[in-house]
Amino acid sequence: QSSRALQSTMSLDAPWRPALASARLTRPASTLLKPRSACDPSDRRIGRSNFLQLLGATGAALFAGSRRCRAEDDLKMQLNKDFSCGGLDLENPRFLGGGVQGEVYQADLPGKGLVAVKISRRNDDYAKGTFAREQQVVKLLSDAQVPGVERCIAAGPVVTPVGQRQGLVMQPCLPAGKVISVKSGRGTPLFLEEDKRMEKLMKTAVRVLDAGVAGVDVQVLQDANSQEQAWIDFTEAAILRGEKGNFSVEAPVMVCPEYASRYKSAKDAVVGFATEVFLLVPATSRQLAAEALASELELLAQEPSRGVGQTFQDVWAKLPWRCEPLTQGRLEAAAERCAEVQMRSA
Repeated sequence: QSSRALQSTMSLDAPWRPALASARLTRPASTLLKPRSACDPSDRRIGRSNFLQLLGATGAALFAGSRRCRAEDDLKMQLNKDFSCGGLDLENPRFLGGGVQGEVYQADLPGKGLVAVKISRRNDDYAKGTFAREQQVVKLLSDAQVPGVERCIAAGPVVTPVGQRQGLVMQPCLPAGKVISVKSGRGTPLFLEEDKRMEKLMKTAVRVLDAGVAGVDVQVLQDANSQEQAWIDFTEAAILRGEKGNFSVEAPVMVCPEYASRYKSAKDAVVGFATEVFLLVPATSRQLAAEALASELELLAQEPSRGVGQTFQDVWAKLPWRCEPLTQGRLEAAAERCAEVQMRSA
């Protein structure tokens, strides 16, 4: 099909209603997928049609993940008023929400304000491995000084009324935040400030990829009062390894079947990540998003030290919607320059 035909049948605004049953987690044969040959250019050639073909699949997969999430009953472990994690003494926990991997609580860190504490549902090797990997991804982004992402300030066992669990202490904590994702919605455009919201969203997206991380099941927490954003929950994220056409993809400890195709190659990981980001943009904000992407890529192209994902930065020019011709030309030029900058060793 032509791109125009695909655009008409896979509208970004169309709701997804796939009849999918929730699936169990399956362990991959290896968490490090085999890298493609350096002479195989398929990991590098990303076209607009890749996004258009993935839109329906992404919506269906995330719908399945959402059903699995809702199927999990929150334990609400009723933590003790005073508890500790990773050497930090915490107080006054309050349940915020739960997912497949664990539950999240707001707590007071004396002298340093609020923190978010993620606690595993179990205490087996899977829970330990999953939390350790999320800590690894967050540290990778922190070391690369990626703005707008959560930071892990402590990790370790947590004693709860139902037994020992694994815990991560994260900042910032945004108790008034609303999660923006493909599953929960794109968020409400901000009157007179939507350009700033798009700038924050795209700046983080571009920098996350440059650091060598391709998000899977992207979730952005946006505070309803301050409009502060924090990208959270990197449990499913893919880590890109390698350089100059010879890339591998490091998958999570266990892979959800609906996301399995996202770890087959660096190209699959990058296209999937960018598609999710594009799906977070309301229809009325697409021009602002394109302008924000062009500006951020122009800034990034001027930086001499870059990350593993720099090779794929031209992905952001393959918008699955139309924008003003001058903006599209500017975006394509900026993306091409950004992808050609010399990369620091991985």
